[in-house]
Amino acid sequence: RLERLQRVVTKLQMESGLCEEQLNQADALLQADIRLLAAGKAPQKAAEVERDLDKADAMIRLLFNDVQSLKDGRHPQGEQMYRRVYRLHERLVSIRTEYNLRLKSGAPVTAATAVTAATAGQRRPEPDEAPLRYLQELLAWVEENQRRVATGEWGADLPTVETHLGAHRGLHRAIEEFRAKVER
Repeated sequence: RLERLQRVVTKLQMESGLCEEQLNQADALLQADIRLLAAGKAPQKAAEVERDLDKADAMIRLLFNDVQSLKDGRHPQGEQMYRRVYRLHERLVSIRTEYNLRLKSGAPVTAATAVTAATAGQRRPEPDEAPLRYLQELLAWVEENQRRVATGEWGADLPTVETHLGAHRGLHRAIEEFRAKVER
């Protein structure tokens, strides 16, 4: 049992490092696009930033599941790994928020960006569209997870049930943390 949990710790360390690299890449691309906006040019890497953030989000969800199995197994590094993954999650939320505010909702329009948008024939997104889209994505996430929980199989043997229970607890914790942020 301890050996299996130690393999989970090793996996968490490796994959959290990969996730951090993914977030670094997304942040670097985002900052480059923000500099382009400030210079009056159109962002070039928005789709890539969004793709990197989505990949990091998926990785963090899996990491939280692994952390939960450590905590369920009362591994001594469970809390440390939880804090590490939680910091990655906070960084993801921070980068995604900056992305939504700066790129998706459209940065303040300068004369140069207005001319660029007009000559390109592109419609500038309304300020309310990005937050609304973000809320729609969050609602879709909630609905998808509700469906997964409602229709999910728990398994036929104890280890499988424990694994699914750990994943469910991780999801429950993520929802409770998100709820607390929404209520602030």
